[in-house]
Amino acid sequence: MPGETTTAALADSLPTMRMGARTVLEQKGGTRDTVDRVTLGKGVGNSWSEVDFAKISAQSISETTDIIDNPQQLSDTLTTITPSDSGIHILYTDRVADRIIGEASAIVRSGRLAMNALLRKQDIDLITQGQAASQDLGTAGNPLTSNLVRASKYRISSNTTEPGNGPYHMQHHGFCLKDIDDELTAAVGTYEVTSGITADVYANSYNKAPRMVGDVMVDENGNITIDASEDAEGFVYDRNGIILVEGRGMRTEFQRRGNIGGGSTSVYAYFEYAAGFRSSGNWQKSITADATNPA
Repeated sequence: MPGETTTAALADSLPTMRMGARTVLEQKGGTRDTVDRVTLGKGVGNSWSEVDFAKISAQSISETTDIIDNPQQLSDTLTTITPSDSGIHILYTDRVADRIIGEASAIVRSGRLAMNALLRKQDIDLITQGQAASQDLGTAGNPLTSNLVRASKYRISSNTTEPGNGPYHMQHHGFCLKDIDDELTAAVGTYEVTSGITADVYANSYNKAPRMVGDVMVDENGNITIDASEDAEGFVYDRNGIILVEGRGMRTEFQRRGNIGGGSTSVYAYFEYAAGFRSSGNWQKSITADATNPA
């Protein structure tokens, strides 16, 4: 057959090599690093418990007051959180283990992927806990503003039932945070920006950690769901307002499955935890905001 011999002509003879492999990037989470994390130790039962003592009142006393007629009663409230296991199962055949080698190996990748899956689930569970706030200061379809963030913080720090002492955090989707970026840099390009918050934001980038709105540390969290109306619900909270109770740490078990596929291995990964809150309704505030794709 006349013609030039090229790689296309001998395509069936060429070996196929994977020169590298990578794990698909996860959405940024990290809520677990901004809440009060406690450990349920061994030999202490299945639940973590904490007692809250209510405040009592003092009174004015004159020289004729008999204080014995007005005793103050102590009262307590028990907070109990019971962690449970989350898990994931990966099964791969011996044939996969033999044929896929190096960094792409199922054996190499399975542990990292399982850890990422468990941490993602934990972050989503913490988000659900934060979204359970009794008050939502935002409005669907409206942009997120720095005023809403600051208002949420002051409703926590000056709460008349029980003030939160901070530090204060906010988890929100990046599509919503873009509106705060625009708010803080709105003057750029319209007139000369003198020294101040707008100039600082534009020069140093609002996206550098730690990002702050007032006294609130802002975290972009892509694990927050955008609903069908293109809105997302974030939340501002006192660090001590959300509790993450962790029991047995992340652990992995292996099981030979000789009856499947000519021989297989099951990998089971587990993580025991649960989320709860302190001072119900006082130390966390939701903010629902528009989350359309940034233009």
